[in-house]
Amino acid sequence: MATALTRWDPAADFAAMRSLMDRVFEGNFPRVPVFRNGGEDLGPANLAFDVIETGDSFVIKAAIPGVDPKDVDISVEDDVLTIKGEFEHKEEASEENYLRREIRYGTFQRQLRLPPTVEAEKAEAAFEHGMLRLSLPKKPEARARSIKITPQGVLEAEKPSTN
Repeated sequence: MATALTRWDPAADFAAMRSLMDRVFEGNFPRVPVFRNGGEDLGPANLAFDVIETGDSFVIKAAIPGVDPKDVDISVEDDVLTIKGEFEHKEEASEENYLRREIRYGTFQRQLRLPPTVEAEKAEAAFEHGMLRLSLPKKPEARARSIKITPQGVLEAEKPSTN
C-alpha cells in the first residue's frame, strides 16, 4: 500500500489562520486614526475624520449627515478638540419589519488631540450638506517659510561693519 506525500505549505496555513482571526475581530475593535506623529485618539471612532495639513492651517472634515448644525457642539480644551452631537432616530417601521438594521442613532462624541502649533482661538467652522469643516490655523512661528539666497553669496550678518 503506497502513501502519498503532501508538501506542507506554512504560508497557506498562516493565510488561513489570519483570515479566521480577521473575521473574529472584524468590527469589534475600532481602528484608531492618528493625527500626525505622536497624535492621540481619545474617543470612540464613531465619527470619521479627514485631517489635511496646508502651509498655514490644519483642516478637519467630518461627515455628519442628518444632523442639524445647531445640535453639534465643538470645543477645544487643553489642546483636545471635541465634537459632540446626536443622530436622531425617527421610527419608520416597527421592529419586526426590519430585515437588516445598520444605521446607528444616538449621541456621538469624538475627541482628537491637536498639535501645540494650532491657534485654537482662531478656529473657524462651516457646515454644508452634512459635512463639517473645521479650519485650525497654525501659529505664525510654526508656518513654513522660504529662505531666499542673496545674489552675492554673502549674508548680511557676515558683512564687515564700517565703523
